[in-house]
Amino acid sequence: RLGHLPFSLIKKLFPHLFASVSIDSFACEVCQLAKHVRASYPISLNKTTHPFALVHSDVWGPSGVPTCGGCHYFLTLIDDYSRCTFVYLLRERSEVPAVVKNFVAFVETQFHTTVQAFRTDNAREYVSQSLDDFLKGKGIVHETSCSYTPPQNGIAERKNRHLLN
Repeated sequence: RLGHLPFSLIKKLFPHLFASVSIDSFACEVCQLAKHVRASYPISLNKTTHPFALVHSDVWGPSGVPTCGGCHYFLTLIDDYSRCTFVYLLRERSEVPAVVKNFVAFVETQFHTTVQAFRTDNAREYVSQSLDDFLKGKGIVHETSCSYTPPQNGIAERKNRHLLN
C-alpha cells in the first residue's frame, strides 16, 4: 500500500539477497496490517418475513466531484427482505426527509404494502422533527444506531461500499 514492489519482483531484481527465501513464505507485516478492517459484529439471524417490513437507509457524501446535475450525496434505501436497493442522488443532506416521504408513498402505491420500520444511523438529517413527525404519523418505527457505531447500520454501510467500489 505504501509503494514497495511485490516480493516476486524484488527477488528478480536482487536474487543474491533473497536466494534462500521462497515467495510463498514471505509476508510483509505492514502490508498485512494495512489490509485489516475492523472486526465484524456477529451476524444477525433476524430477517423480516415480508417486503418493506424493515428499510435500512444511509447517506453517503459529500463527493469531491459533483454529478452533471450538481449532486454531491446519495441516499440508499434497502429492503431487508429482498435487499432490493433504491438510490437517490441529492444536492444537499437536507433533502433526505422529502425523499424518504416520497419513498414511503412510492412503496404504498406501487407495492401495495407499508414500511413498518426504518433503520438509520443518528445523522442529523434522520433525526429531524419533520421526518420524526412523518414516521410517527404513518406508524413507522424509527430504529437508530448508537453514535459512531457503523456496524449497527451495517446493511446500508455495506451497500454504500459496494456501490463505491
